Amino acid sequence: MKLKKLISAVVSGCIFLSTFTGMTSLAANQRVSVHDPSIVKNNGIYYVFGSHIEAAKTTDLRNWKRFSNGYATTNNVEFGNLSQNLQKAFAWSGEDLEDCAGGFAVWAPDVVWDADYINSDGSKGAYLMYFCTSSTYMRSVIAYAAAKNIEGPYTFVDTLIYSGFTNNDAYVKSATKNVNKKYTSTNIDELIAAGQVSFNNSWFRNNDFNNQLFPNAIDPTIYYDTNGKMYMCYGSWSGGIFTLEIDPKTGQCIHPKTGTTSDGRMVDSYFGTKISGGYGKSGEGPFIEYNADTGYYYLWVTFGGLTSTGGYNMRVFRSASPLGPFTDPAGRQAVLPTNPNLDSTGLKVMGNYKFSSLSKAYMACGHNSVLRDDDGKWYLVYHTRFDDGAEFHEVRVHSMYFNEEGWPVVAPYEYAGDEISTSGYNDSDIIGDYEFINHGTSTDGKIINYSSIKLNADGTISGPVTGKWSQSQESAAAEITIGGQKYSGYFLAAKDENGKKVMSFTAVGSNNQTVWGVQTKEFNGKERQVGIPDYTDKDSKIVYSTNFLLPSSCIPYISSTELHSDVSYYIINRNSGKVVDLPNGSLDIGTNIQQWEFNGSWAQQWKLTAIDEKYFYILSAGDEHKCIGLAENSGSDGVNLELQEFTGAENQKFMLKKQGSYYGIVTASSNEKSGFDVYEWSKENGGNINQWEYRGDDCQLFSLEPVHPAVADGSYSIRDISSDCLYNSSDREFGLDSYMQIHEINGDSLNHADDHIWKFNKLDDGSYTIINKYGDALTSDSAGNITAKEYTADSSQKFRVTCNKDGSYSFVQNEKCVTVISNSSALTCRLEEYMGTENQKIILTPEKLRTGDVNYDTDITVADLVMLQKFLLKNEPVTNSAYADINYDGVVDIFDSIGLRKLLIT
Repeated sequence: MKLKKLISAVVSGCIFLSTFTGMTSLAANQRVSVHDPSIVKNNGIYYVFGSHIEAAKTTDLRNWKRFSNGYATTNNVEFGNLSQNLQKAFAWSGEDLEDCAGGFAVWAPDVVWDADYINSDGSKGAYLMYFCTSSTYMRSVIAYAAAKNIEGPYTFVDTLIYSGFTNNDAYVKSATKNVNKKYTSTNIDELIAAGQVSFNNSWFRNNDFNNQLFPNAIDPTIYYDTNGKMYMCYGSWSGGIFTLEIDPKTGQCIHPKTGTTSDGRMVDSYFGTKISGGYGKSGEGPFIEYNADTGYYYLWVTFGGLTSTGGYNMRVFRSASPLGPFTDPAGRQAVLPTNPNLDSTGLKVMGNYKFSSLSKAYMACGHNSVLRDDDGKWYLVYHTRFDDGAEFHEVRVHSMYFNEEGWPVVAPYEYAGDEISTSGYNDSDIIGDYEFINHGTSTDGKIINYSSIKLNADGTISGPVTGKWSQSQESAAAEITIGGQKYSGYFLAAKDENGKKVMSFTAVGSNNQTVWGVQTKEFNGKERQVGIPDYTDKDSKIVYSTNFLLPSSCIPYISSTELHSDVSYYIINRNSGKVVDLPNGSLDIGTNIQQWEFNGSWAQQWKLTAIDEKYFYILSAGDEHKCIGLAENSGSDGVNLELQEFTGAENQKFMLKKQGSYYGIVTASSNEKSGFDVYEWSKENGGNINQWEYRGDDCQLFSLEPVHPAVADGSYSIRDISSDCLYNSSDREFGLDSYMQIHEINGDSLNHADDHIWKFNKLDDGSYTIINKYGDALTSDSAGNITAKEYTADSSQKFRVTCNKDGSYSFVQNEKCVTVISNSSALTCRLEEYMGTENQKIILTPEKLRTGDVNYDTDITVADLVMLQKFLLKNEPVTNSAYADINYDGVVDIFDSIGLRKLLIT
């Protein structure tokens, strides 16, 4: 929060006008001015604590009540006797010195309940307030205080991190202060003496503080990792944002050793690990929160100057680690390189904007915090100024959601108690005229006015921008494509700030931009009544043949990701947007693997089959006997990728490395050090794909999109996802046997050959009959139980086969779904209401009846008849006796020989 003296006076002067309403808005909402609001919930009450010792509370996130008294020097609500309580911090900065001459600068507190904190009286548990005091843009100190009551008063505990110190004596004075800025006036020399910190010459530049590399010690916030470790992120202009682990028993910093992270970021023993910013570029107000649903830590920072025309705007990054690296949707790191283009970095949440329903434009929206409420709902909390020529500000709260790529999207209007539809909205309520805003990526402070667009009934977008729109079949998830750029988010019917409920959308793209659209007509629709979703692509069919040589695996997922094994995918490069492709659909051995624009053909469809929890094969949909492989078993850069006859060799094995919603595909031949790479970052059709050292660049990252093929007539095995077991018709009874029976199916010890194979026949009404080798069909009884009975063409034997979004399938009858039920003795199936759970999902793998393959060479020929004849005449062994029982009577005899002859003739 970089406040120069003039701005500090302006802000401090208006901070007390908490009853002033800056805008005509949601009728009677009680507004409050709390700069840099940090939100925390306690006993059903929401609190925001902010700069200038301001705080407020609410029970509904809409009507706020101030309970603080600002910089009152005595009987201060939060600090009692202000100067006396904060004396140790003020000895360095924040009271009657430089930018705060004649006053105070206590900024950006964050309050957290720490159950492990040991109080001075020996009791455990306290509310800890981390805050900062500041005198200039680089000379500040972070401190903390403790209280048993969340509203205070807080008792000062200690200072933690200083900034703006010098290498030698240098004094700064006021009428009441005479401060030596040398580092020995801070806690650094004590920490060095205690062996917790090592001296770093890089702290200084020409004796002065090196603020190009190191932070202004302001804006502390607390967050926790999944193991319960406590961290404090903090910092600001100009050296960046840092993080340090905190000891929850003491509230003190745990200092690391000086060095670098594995990805090359600074680790300083005093300041901690750099996670964002640097080199004089703006960035402040960090806030980190973990989302267990996505598995990411999200880092929010605010760019630009805080005045109404200063371009203040929130950005967000994410990381799988609490220490980073944090990256944006474009794959750029939050830690800046030398001379960076600031505008290109970070997903911009919102800028200065104006809808027709707003009497004044929102300006300088920033320095936010985030709350995940007890019910799982997310909220973004920030302060905003207005286009009114003043610097007055108010708190705003918006609902926030995470899109299907795991990035946060924020509702266009402030929270008014509205709920997003869990089932989505009717198309008729979405179609229509919208005021459209693209927040872009700039930090220029200009107001973004809306343009008028239309979402049409045919799924297109018309107006100043053109493209297409769609809504998920299962939820309100929205996909907006404009100018070839996809934005992912949600549709939301909610109140605008005049209290009128309208349809809106919010979505973000991999270009770091947020787009909003709002209607102006009143929404009178209802939630969509959603049936069982079906993502089947009617133009695509399961066409790959069965590869009998492929070793069986009981691993249901690829490389321990959420991607299903034995599902066909399009493999799409992040940089080019083009698809891994076989040139002209050639299946010749040695055919080069290239990229090409999407056309949906089988030449762009690849079946991923797990070998174990790490590696998988990539099989061609055109011929499953063929797969992608390295031209040589080598980890060298530049080794080409080509189509090969499947052998299971090392150069045909690959592993996924997940990076956000994308994946790197690394090779076993390189010990996972190299992977698929589109040569020279090509975006052209025909761009070559080879092996190169894996760095996680965009040209090495791919999205894997399920093909969703329609089920063609033919034979399939059916694997239940929840149990990893096969539908099986052993002994002419329907049931589920252990997935281990797959090994028996491919082995010599099989007792019931082909009992796992079911023949699918599509009927004129689009439904299927599903029949086993005995001629029995899947059948539902009056209670909804699923069995296998003699085929009668009854309606109880007809099932819809729907394709789920993840590439799996479901069996549906009478708008109920075949569901695997586990009981004490077995796994059974019955019709249940659709829930979208894994016990209602199956993987279909094309098969063919192998009965008759006596010599077990994956084909049925005269050689099988010869072996069977020798067995019957000379008692010579057969390779697979189970496949010799042609008529399934449990005995191999002359009748099987006759049956095999008939099979060969037909």
